[in-house]
Amino acid sequence: MFNAAGIPENAIAGINRVVKLDIFVDGKEIKYFKHFKLTQSAVKHHEFELTLAHDTLGAAENHNLEEAQNFLGKRITIVFKYKDVDNSPERNFVGVITEVGFSQEKGSLGNLVMTGYSPTILLDAAPHIQSFGGSKPISLNSIASEVIKEGLGADKFDFRVDSRYGNVPYSCQYEETHYNYLARIAEAYGEQFFYDGEVLHFGQLPPQEKPVVLTYGSNLTDVKIKMKAQHVNPTFYGYNSSKDEKFAGGKSKIDHKSDIAKRAYEISERTFQTPSLRVAPIKAATFMDIDASQKGTAGSKASEVFVTSGNTTVPFLHPGCIADIEMRKADSSETSYFTKLMLIEVTHEVDARGYYDGSFQAIASDTGFIPRPEFVVPTAEPQFGKVMSNTDPLNQGRVQVQLDWQRGKDSTEFIRVMSPDAGSSDKVSKNRGFMSVPEVGDQVIVNFVHLHPDRPFVMGGMFHGKVGAGGGEGNNVMSFSGRSGAELKFHNGAGSMNLQDQGGANMHFDGAGNATTNAKTAHSVNAGSNSSINVGGKKNAPPQSLLNMDAAGNITLDGKTSITFQVGGNKIVIDKKGITGTVSNGNISFDATAGTFTIHSNGNMDIKTDADLAVDSKSSKINSSGPTNITGADVEINKG
Repeated sequence: MFNAAGIPENAIAGINRVVKLDIFVDGKEIKYFKHFKLTQSAVKHHEFELTLAHDTLGAAENHNLEEAQNFLGKRITIVFKYKDVDNSPERNFVGVITEVGFSQEKGSLGNLVMTGYSPTILLDAAPHIQSFGGSKPISLNSIASEVIKEGLGADKFDFRVDSRYGNVPYSCQYEETHYNYLARIAEAYGEQFFYDGEVLHFGQLPPQEKPVVLTYGSNLTDVKIKMKAQHVNPTFYGYNSSKDEKFAGGKSKIDHKSDIAKRAYEISERTFQTPSLRVAPIKAATFMDIDASQKGTAGSKASEVFVTSGNTTVPFLHPGCIADIEMRKADSSETSYFTKLMLIEVTHEVDARGYYDGSFQAIASDTGFIPRPEFVVPTAEPQFGKVMSNTDPLNQGRVQVQLDWQRGKDSTEFIRVMSPDAGSSDKVSKNRGFMSVPEVGDQVIVNFVHLHPDRPFVMGGMFHGKVGAGGGEGNNVMSFSGRSGAELKFHNGAGSMNLQDQGGANMHFDGAGNATTNAKTAHSVNAGSNSSINVGGKKNAPPQSLLNMDAAGNITLDGKTSITFQVGGNKIVIDKKGITGTVSNGNISFDATAGTFTIHSNGNMDIKTDADLAVDSKSSKINSSGPTNITGADVEINKG
């Protein structure tokens, strides 16, 4: 157990305590060693090297490594303590042996050398692709826990997840190791990620333990104190497409408690005033998202404005450890409190006699931030996907896509679809431009905003061998069709165009200037004020044939040559010679149910029939301004 109070209690003035190491590999104790070196860091993997005599494992070992090979890949635990001290303070280091070797110098029997890393190396072995969220938001804690368990197992190594940030809609580990992904999202969301030698931490820094007192001239030597000017004022921006909102962060102030660190921070602010506007490394939905991410980046840089390093004889220090530094007063052998530090790098070396050498690097302890962990930002590239849903809960025309590497129910969140023209106007509030939402099951090509794997969007659809037919011979056919069968088709060879619906109605333009409209059931043409059909009109010349109808109920049918109405053999012809009516079948009937029926001619009027002529009326009157002749074979005038 670590006991900061036990360190000064067991200190002997002028004498460095001998250190004892208890070494266990997969539960098996190794009682003797020649040399051990451990380098620990809060921003990268810890590394160790353990040198053993050739016969430490029992039988004498040689270059065949027959016994040593059994230690490869095993968990190793190193317990630091003072030798021959009851209830000594303790500190553990837990790591993984990744390499075993045999070295033999001239005249020696050889040594076994075991090297390895912190368990974080298990998270950093190979790149991987996976996603979280999509169908529904997921907490950052859940993401971190799942990723850590995938690499370390559920109970083999200790880890702690305690992030401030809440839920994220969608996050993608993209062509990167688990370690890189965890380090990247920790920095992006303003969280901390480091291994302290025993526990892997993700989220807020753990509660501080009682500080270890490091006194210059006693257990602390070769101290170097640096104030470093850094650019500590990044500005992030983001965009929420669902609300069409742009975000830009304000100033992120980091609160340094240490006086010297505060001074270094203020000098940094005054020194580096160059603007640093960058896109936020997350898909921000609110200003709070921008603020959290920006403050995390600012905090990582601000933590480095004050750095202290030195050598120590205390073997219990580790990354994340808090230390109170006491420095010697000027012109005096007395010491006084200087500042409180958080260690971020520690190196331990112990030889077979228990002689210990240690060194460290530390930052101010109370900002809540540590330097940025080492990681690279992946570049997301265009890729294929399949549309899983186009039922956008916000009715914004977005789709949910399963990328080729996603399995089961994994998918993106609802993402936007690129269009050649999209927007609004004073007359069209929504969907102005070209609006076409991919169908479920369609293959699409997906790209990423700022090449960020958490920000996919659909660039367009892709035909594949089962659904693509190409443009036909000569690549002449172009078409736009819906799932119902309605289609607009162009033929570049003929220059023709065809528009049809699923019911068989169609319009065809043959490319030679001819147009045909077909309706399978009914055809209606509606006009609000006026409708005209013109035939034969040319520039600066009226049409030769015209049908005009207006909203007042007037219809004009105008033909420059003739107009013919015909049913079978019956027809009426209107031309420049006059009006001719021909009835080949049936009768001619005029019936005026009200008003007067008048037939008038300025010329002669002939009424002829090859059969009988009957004039029947209530009363009859024949008037003539000239002679009246009634001629017949027999003329009978009877009074009824």
